[in-house]
Amino acid sequence: MQQAVAVVKSSSDYHTNGEWVITDARHDSTANAYHSTVPCLAGSTRRIVGICSISRPEHRIAQTREVECTRVVLPQVIARGLNVTEVAHDNQVQVKTYVCEELGLLNSYDTWHGTKNVAKELRKICRGTVCSRDVTWFTQLSDKARKTKVHLYWCMKNCNGNPDDLRAKIMNISKHFQGSHFGCQQESPCRVPGYKPHTVLLTNPDAIKVYEKALQRTLIYRYADSYCRCRDTYWIESFNHQLLTYLPKRIHFLSETYKMRMNLAVLDWNENTQRTVTSQRTYPDFRCPDYHHIYNVLISKTYNFVHDIWHMYIERNRESLLPLEDDEGNEMVPVPLGDYEDGDYVIVDDDEDDDNEDGFAFFDED
Repeated sequence: MQQAVAVVKSSSDYHTNGEWVITDARHDSTANAYHSTVPCLAGSTRRIVGICSISRPEHRIAQTREVECTRVVLPQVIARGLNVTEVAHDNQVQVKTYVCEELGLLNSYDTWHGTKNVAKELRKICRGTVCSRDVTWFTQLSDKARKTKVHLYWCMKNCNGNPDDLRAKIMNISKHFQGSHFGCQQESPCRVPGYKPHTVLLTNPDAIKVYEKALQRTLIYRYADSYCRCRDTYWIESFNHQLLTYLPKRIHFLSETYKMRMNLAVLDWNENTQRTVTSQRTYPDFRCPDYHHIYNVLISKTYNFVHDIWHMYIERNRESLLPLEDDEGNEMVPVPLGDYEDGDYVIVDDDEDDDNEDGFAFFDED
């Protein structure tokens, strides 16, 4: 992970803006988890720069382990010399309290978690029974639920990191649906002369009032300071998905095995993340046959970390072969092949049929 930190520090924007990181909890089972892990991913390079795992003997309650892991992994990353300025995560109030009050860093919430329930909440004022029409729900709002979610994404992306500007753009959504586009961006299609709206215009004062109150109740409006930077955490969700290759949830692992497999997954991810795109392919959407999805074809994965682990193991355990003695009691020392000359060393293994797979020759120190 120190190499991943060095890659982040080598970027041009790091020295002026620092680095923002992503954290998210991952449990080893769907209920009553034994192991819980919080990886820390660098936002600019998409590499894992820190990771912490806590098991049940260390912390009994699985639901609160995310905060405990975050308290370990963020100081761990900062201790490696990384200038962390912002932490992005899904909507966890306890993590926000720790990040803002104890570490003094910026806090950001994931955009998807902020908008996933918007359409569901707006349906309460978009449809209902006939007797409650224009009382609790309004027909002019019936086509606004899904489009409001799209507008919220646009507001987060174009507010320039200003929470006040984000709230103003959110309230301008109501003006947009009323046909007033003075607050919209100049390059927006609605500012083009002759624009025809794709939704029913809002003209009912009661519907406008209810709709604006619904916009003010959204998480993005209430916590605009945490959504104004428009951070996504889908990269760390991809890492958690890859963990299923090394740590399937249907199998329980002991703590040492769990941590070993977790470290292998980190090495695999850091080596193969953001691979080069070779081409693009399309495949049809079976729910919408006329629509085709586009996905990138990447270069094949590499597993150089396996060779590095084996090389490190050999180098660290070479001394375990010492001392060796021959039949006469002379001490023998292993030497890498190719480092000896004729007449200077005595090779112990002279069996031509037995290959020396470890790559060592032995010589007499005398």
